[in-house]
Amino acid sequence: MHRFASRLGQSIAVAAALGLATATTAAAHECYNASRSEQGNLKAGTQSNTWFTLVVADIIAEEVEEGLYDAETGECILDAYEGAGGQASFTVKVVGGKDGLIAGGVTNQEILSNGKGIDHIFPAYGEAIFGAYGGCGVEF
Repeated sequence: MHRFASRLGQSIAVAAALGLATATTAAAHECYNASRSEQGNLKAGTQSNTWFTLVVADIIAEEVEEGLYDAETGECILDAYEGAGGQASFTVKVVGGKDGLIAGGVTNQEILSNGKGIDHIFPAYGEAIFGAYGGCGVEF
């Protein structure tokens, strides 16, 4: 996802800026709470300066608006992504935790994509993300 990856990069950049401003190390991974409810994500993403919400449909709509591909392709991507079990949105942690990571001390990488607690977006949904774009003819 062109915009998705870009937005994720932007959230990490925001995290870096916040980290420098607050002397807290910024998150360098796309950590999100897979166990939190949609309502909990909404509150965290709108009422906290340490979480940022990425809405997949909005990102795809922005990519269509920017002319990266047409609306039909955007619908294809969203349908394919959702069909592969992709989440509608992610509220990612942009500041905090051990060494700036909320899962920084985790040595068992499998638990970072198991759908419970803190996960990383790309290990958990990378296949769905890249598969949706590739399956709809969008190259990276």
